[in-house]
Amino acid sequence: MAEAYPLWAELEAESGTKLIEECGLFYFGNADAPRVEGVRQGLEDLHVPHQLMNQAEASKLLPIVKVEKSEVAIYTPEAGWVNAEEALRATLKVAESHGLKVERREAHFPDLEAHFDAVVIAPGAWIKEFVPVDVRVTLQTFGYVGKRISGPVWIDDESLTYGVPNDPNGFKIGAHSPGPEVSPNFGDRSPCGSHLLEIECVAWSRFGRDGAITGGKTCLYTSTPDEDFRIGRIGTKGVFASACSGHGFKMGPWTGRILADIVEGKDTPENHPRFAWPRDVG
Repeated sequence: MAEAYPLWAELEAESGTKLIEECGLFYFGNADAPRVEGVRQGLEDLHVPHQLMNQAEASKLLPIVKVEKSEVAIYTPEAGWVNAEEALRATLKVAESHGLKVERREAHFPDLEAHFDAVVIAPGAWIKEFVPVDVRVTLQTFGYVGKRISGPVWIDDESLTYGVPNDPNGFKIGAHSPGPEVSPNFGDRSPCGSHLLEIECVAWSRFGRDGAITGGKTCLYTSTPDEDFRIGRIGTKGVFASACSGHGFKMGPWTGRILADIVEGKDTPENHPRFAWPRDVG
């Protein structure tokens, strides 16, 4: 993350597009919870500016949230959310300015390998159709519980729900706990009932918002058992990446830079043993 975050600013500068809403991140939960301590320790180890808050201090920062006396909040000002749609447009715009030519058509890896000097495969939830990696695909649900307000992005440690108060579409809440495992080709993308219940519960218990969820939608997560990415070789000319979902998108410029360097012979998957696949490389 320390390497990836500045790369978003580079993409903003080169594309001339505002992509990051740096409203801060608010992570709260029981003071002795392992994940809470892990977040605090990780930020401290990486020298990321943050503040550990008690109930009273947290209530001043985000008055609408209910934090118990036994809980603490970790506030990270250098954080926020990325406009995903604009980020994709900006990436394409910059790539085209460097000579990218786009062809939108069905393609199979053997054909690509036969006609090009190098091939990069980054198919998201469809990665297992190309490489036998240890990922699973789940259906995740999010929705809106009222009008947008100003405030930081938040994560509830107990429920692992997250929220974006100032999303343009309203007060967004999503479920991060794994949803039902699905095939990416599965037709039904209806919101998950257990996730909708999680969202309703946290909206009421944490924010006092009682009402129907509007705009309920789903997306596909790909995740690995250790939540790390997978980067490796395919065929004789190919390299693949399964950057996974949620946290993977945030690292997009970083992953893209590694893939570009591998294609140009400046790097190899083996130089990144934490992410290299299969595990016995390097």
